[in-house]
Amino acid sequence: MTCMDTFGYPLPMDKDGKKLEYWEKLCKQCGSCCFEKLEDEKGTIFYTGVPCRYLDVVTRKCKIYNRRFEIYPDCIQLTEDLVAELHWLHDGCGYRRALGIHGKPRSRKKK
Repeated sequence: MTCMDTFGYPLPMDKDGKKLEYWEKLCKQCGSCCFEKLEDEKGTIFYTGVPCRYLDVVTRKCKIYNRRFEIYPDCIQLTEDLVAELHWLHDGCGYRRALGIHGKPRSRKKK
């Protein structure tokens, strides 16, 4: 059985947690994921200066990191599939770099 996040993507871990530990270390802690973004009907992303209330904007670290999904269910867990699809992750993102993704992400398949 595969564990899924709230968006239906498989969680990036194996049974001993090693893959998750490695995956988490890929983050460069730029904080881009933790700022509100708006998307219009054309798919254009607008970046805001509004951080998640749990982001320390000085250190770019989450104040509740170990319990972020429990405390703040809207926090997005970046999986390999999701990273490949997101339009707003920049090329310097540690996850994108590790997956060899540059430029425009692949388009999401409609179900």
